[in-house]
Amino acid sequence: MKTKKDLFELMAQATEENSRKFKCWFFNYSGHVNEMHIDFYFSGWDKDRDDKPETIRQKLNEEGVQALYWFILTRL
Repeated sequence: MKTKKDLFELMAQATEENSRKFKCWFFNYSGHVNEMHIDFYFSGWDKDRDDKPETIRQKLNEEGVQALYWFILTRL
């Protein structure tokens, strides 16, 4: 069972690997509603492209933390 701490450590790892040319992550943490939204661009991000990201939005409850953790891990 993964914890919020595990999730945020994995987010840090993904952020370190962030690149405009390859794999690009956008993390939106909303602490006031205990929710997180992640956009992942496999082939990088550019404002002039119309690529659609893989996306996930979850509450940061036990089930949501697991879903977010595995979403990131399987794309690193």
